[in-house]
Amino acid sequence: MRDESVTRSPSAEIGRAGDSPRVRFRVRVASRVETPPVVRDGTAYLGCANGSIHALDAADGRRRWSTRTEGRTTAPTPAAAGDVVYAGTDAGRILAVDAETGESRWEFSATASVQAAPRVDDGTVFVAAADGRVTALHAADGSRLRTFRNASTALCSLAVDDERLLVASLDGGAFAHDRTDGRERWRFDPAAAVRSAPAIADDAAYVGTVDGGRVCAISANTGRERWRADLGASAWAAPAVGEGTVFVASTDGSVWALDAADGTTDWRTDLNGGVWASPTTTGKALLVADDAGRVSALDRTDGTVLWQYRATAPIVGPVTVAEGAAFVADCGGTVTALSLPEGCRSLPEGCRER
Repeated sequence: MRDESVTRSPSAEIGRAGDSPRVRFRVRVASRVETPPVVRDGTAYLGCANGSIHALDAADGRRRWSTRTEGRTTAPTPAAAGDVVYAGTDAGRILAVDAETGESRWEFSATASVQAAPRVDDGTVFVAAADGRVTALHAADGSRLRTFRNASTALCSLAVDDERLLVASLDGGAFAHDRTDGRERWRFDPAAAVRSAPAIADDAAYVGTVDGGRVCAISANTGRERWRADLGASAWAAPAVGEGTVFVASTDGSVWALDAADGTTDWRTDLNGGVWASPTTTGKALLVADDAGRVSALDRTDGTVLWQYRATAPIVGPVTVAEGAAFVADCGGTVTALSLPEGCRSLPEGCRER
């Protein structure tokens, strides 16, 4: 597809010419998309509501392969080596497919619906099911290594680091487990619905709550609360954390920058659309997608709107930044890659791609 100018919102204050992105490609996949594209080694992988998984060329959007399974799929998870892609479905299936061809490598039947994207680390695939069971599978063949039960059910998000498995529950709470034996290390706010696993930065974990509309900083080792900030609306997604700042968005369209040390507000910007996904930090900008179908680039230092792009339908998943572009999937089934201006291409120190 030809390169074309970004559609600008007439209500937005747009930056100087040359500071806005351009459309690299725009492709329809003919199914509702609620999860973010995942980009690895020149390929963008996409899970869809109709059970399909697509692999697109990250440079031009050309479809490399598609496969379909039973149930709504999670965001695909490529292995670090890049040769296998894993996904879960709300029919309780875990799929491992060849990253080059889409052909099945193995399947595993979980004990309940899987809403959280599987996580892959050190040859192990971790799976969280809605009934509260967390299972570790051998990445090569899908054989079960171990299973443990979380204290709450309705598990909807899973993260892993060198020491912990972190899970979120809409029935209530965020939890940390030892990744080797499943022993619970801590639980936080089990009375509040939590949609996204905590974001870890240094020795702190940052949690947003659906109930009560709060973001909290807790010890990553003990789960003890350090501070909390009231947002006035639900924080459906995990914060993005980097360079001493916690960026969090809420369903009323507010985007906040909070001091990571004490939770005081550095700035707040109000967008005219609810935000259901984590902000994405890249270079000087914070990219935020909303259910009005916009991607807004905010200046990380003061929240000023740098530019906006309007998609074809609401966006409920985060923006993925990779290979010099922002990849956006909307609920109408359109995937767009925006070639980013120079100042938005690199992640600042301490920030992680989401």
